[in-house]
Order: sequence, then C-alpha cells, then structure tokens
Amino acid sequence: MATASTPREIADKAVSLATGDAGDLSKARSTLIDLAGDVALPLEQARELLVRRIRTRSDDFAATAGLSLLNGTLSQVGKVDDLEWQPRRWKLPR
Repeated sequence: MATASTPREIADKAVSLATGDAGDLSKARSTLIDLAGDVALPLEQARELLVRRIRTRSDDFAATAGLSLLNGTLSQVGKVDDLEWQPRRWKLPR
C-alpha cells in the first residue's frame, strides 16, 4: 500500500476522474480508495474541500461531478463516525 495522499490531492484526482473520459466507475473509485490508503477520513476531508468549492461557485460542475464520485466512493469505504452513541442518562428513576 502506498503512502496516503493529502485531501487536496484526492479532491483534485476525483475531479479529474469524474470529468475525464467516461471510464470504469469502479476503477475510479478504487483509485480514490488507494490514494486515501483505504481510510475514510482523507476521503471525507476531500469531500469537504469540494463542498466549500461548490459553495463559492455554485456553477462549478467539475467539482459537483468530483463530489458525486467521492460520495459513491465513501459508500464503499464507510463513514467516519465522529460521534459515538451513548445511552441516555435519566435524571429521575425509571
């Protein structure tokens, strides 16, 4: 396994894969997973970069295509859960 790329590199690669010639979608997703080192966090950070880019320029269709590809890729890797569910603590006896 190669060294994981930065979120910026992953975001740029997602845009280039999504806007390039119509290739194999599963191959594009595999490429992004390899760049991320098979970890979801860099993919999520790349997704955040593309969301910020789209918020700045809503007609950035390349970023929208890259975001769509990243979302599909994350569905294969899994989601980073930043909150761990805890049972509710009741103040009154039940």
